[in-house]
Amino acid sequence: MSGLEQEHSEISCLMYRLSALDAVDLSSHDCSLHMIAALHQYAKLRASLKALVKAATFPQPRTDASAKLDDLSADAVGSLQNPLDLQSVGRLKMTARLVNDDLKMALRRRLTVAVDKAGLTGVVRFAPQLGGGGVMKALWLMEEGGKWGEVGNGLRLAGQCSYCQLPITINAVDLQKHDTKTAYLSMPRVTAQWMVVSRHVAFRCANGQQDGTFELFRDPATNEIRAFRDEPEFAITLNPPLPTTAVHPLQQHPFQQHMNPDDPPVQSAIYFDEEAEDGWTAGAAGVIGDIAASMSAFIVAMILLHHHKIGVLPIHIMHMDIDRSVRGGYLDGVLTQSPHTPLDGCSAVVAFEDDDGHVHQDHMLTAFDDPFTAWVQFGVRP
Repeated sequence: MSGLEQEHSEISCLMYRLSALDAVDLSSHDCSLHMIAALHQYAKLRASLKALVKAATFPQPRTDASAKLDDLSADAVGSLQNPLDLQSVGRLKMTARLVNDDLKMALRRRLTVAVDKAGLTGVVRFAPQLGGGGVMKALWLMEEGGKWGEVGNGLRLAGQCSYCQLPITINAVDLQKHDTKTAYLSMPRVTAQWMVVSRHVAFRCANGQQDGTFELFRDPATNEIRAFRDEPEFAITLNPPLPTTAVHPLQQHPFQQHMNPDDPPVQSAIYFDEEAEDGWTAGAAGVIGDIAASMSAFIVAMILLHHHKIGVLPIHIMHMDIDRSVRGGYLDGVLTQSPHTPLDGCSAVVAFEDDDGHVHQDHMLTAFDDPFTAWVQFGVRP
């Protein structure tokens, strides 16, 4: 057992040095690869130790087959002549547990750093019950799954409207929304990310009763994306054909001209009917539906639509007709600029083209942590 004792000593020394490192020092891609390799080697070590303990606890009678040592190295055969030291075996098992525990702690610390770098501290956290595979999947989402700004703002707005308690806790059920990296990467980034967190946004009526969730679904047979309910009529269309309106008759549609492949336009015939028993309703067959400039705009618009319709807080609205050609066509410029760029000092922008031809941009004047929301809307009637 002297060899095991030496390995135990070396591993203990390395684990001491590892535990002294800062989590940031372990955040590189190379460190991630080495951690995965270490976990893989630990699995082999654990299996070998289990076999060793089993052989010692339940010794089997020797047979000609079990006595063959052809597969063992000369050093291993020689070591069989040494007496077993159970104390050394115990120390080795303890080291294996420490290696496993320290690696888990290191990955958890790295995940905390990744959430912070994604700008989601106080918005998202991961369930402490996640196993090693779940933590690695969460790490990949935070580090390799693209930026999370749009989804983070959607969750902040939902929290502002009391539709979720921040930070939300992502668990194994949420991570299973995408069973593989390929499935995640096959969708536009914002849609794929919202699918992970969406079930935590639970709409509430004025009386406090739950009024459904903002969950996204993907039909496994057709890959159709659905919102609110996993039913065909609640399907949404990503990157739909775009019409030409009077706002921009001689140029490419602004939604197309400024389209972000990670956050493409969304067409939907879903609306909220406060008089209906089920609240969220889908348009009848053949209804074209409204087009949002992006998935992130669709998320914000649906949250605000419900918040406005249920009337939990008093709503104050003021309308004013303005010639959009004044001041050198400033308002025309607002409506034809990038629909993803809020005006200076605004927190967000939602651009929509309704199925009746009404074009509008809503710019959020307040911050996501203010106690109320205020918007200014620029619109052109059909």
